[in-house]
Amino acid sequence: MTPDPRGVLDAFALPGEPTAYVEVAGGWSNRVLRLSTTHGDYAVKELRNAWGEPRWLDWLAEGWRLETASAAAGVTVPEPVPAPDGGCLAWVPSVDGGAEVPVRVHTWVEARTVPREPVDVPLAEWLGRTLATVHRLALAPHRPDLYAGRVGRTTADVWPDLVNRATTAGVPWASELADAEPVARRASALLAAGDAAAEVLCHGDVDQKNLLRGTSGPLLIDWDVVLPTVPAHDLAHAALTMAAWRDAEAAAAVVRGYRAAGGAVAPVEPEHLGPALASRLGWIRFTVDRALDPTASDADRAAGETVPALLADLRHRVATAESISTWLG
Repeated sequence: MTPDPRGVLDAFALPGEPTAYVEVAGGWSNRVLRLSTTHGDYAVKELRNAWGEPRWLDWLAEGWRLETASAAAGVTVPEPVPAPDGGCLAWVPSVDGGAEVPVRVHTWVEARTVPREPVDVPLAEWLGRTLATVHRLALAPHRPDLYAGRVGRTTADVWPDLVNRATTAGVPWASELADAEPVARRASALLAAGDAAAEVLCHGDVDQKNLLRGTSGPLLIDWDVVLPTVPAHDLAHAALTMAAWRDAEAAAAVVRGYRAAGGAVAPVEPEHLGPALASRLGWIRFTVDRALDPTASDADRAAGETVPALLADLRHRVATAESISTWLG
């Protein structure tokens, strides 16, 4: 379903008339359209709750709180447009007159995307400074129970079930999934018991796909899945992500930028990457679940073809995490 452009303007009390409405490339979980009007352009995000979270509206509210606080503290983000009730979301009629569609709106920013490769040093240092600003807010979740048992935090305990279902379904990568169980257990061994008191709300998905290079500098986008995280864990994950898990110079630049902005930096330890690896296991689990679902679409079934590559990448990430002190220098 596509949100009606006139309905978007009305729902967010925006002036002008629609002049163009075009879908733009984005992630698989939501859909983004560029709405041009006689008063300016907007990014309209159609929200789809791809994870099937029953309390996804509460999750969005937490994200909105962190996004607006971070923007006020100087983090560069596309300007968010609040709904009339002060929140981030409004329900808009669809163009076909069917069910209403949940949407978010930001002021459009002319910018380039960042490829999923190691980032350059200036961008890495900017990201480090940005993380320090977000962590310094020290926002605690209003709803701590919201994050219990979330799908992204997965351990190797799910592996026997994944292997059994993949084998029963006869998919060609079932044996590779079975062979990966030892490395999945090594990943889980790094997931130490966390100190909830030390956790603060973090972006939750710092990744190249959520960075833009605008004419005035970088921007951090997509604050829809914020999570409470220990800052040291968030920093380690972001550093390795900006490095694409292979460029130590980019990772070190993130840490350097974080320190320059006043962030407290301790040596990165393997356990700091335990949550990142648990999140990776969660993505593999989610991909397998999509591919094996009897009601899966062609796109969901095709996702299973990426499982061997995901497993190879997992082996590399676990080995890197286990030797992080040497790797990062």
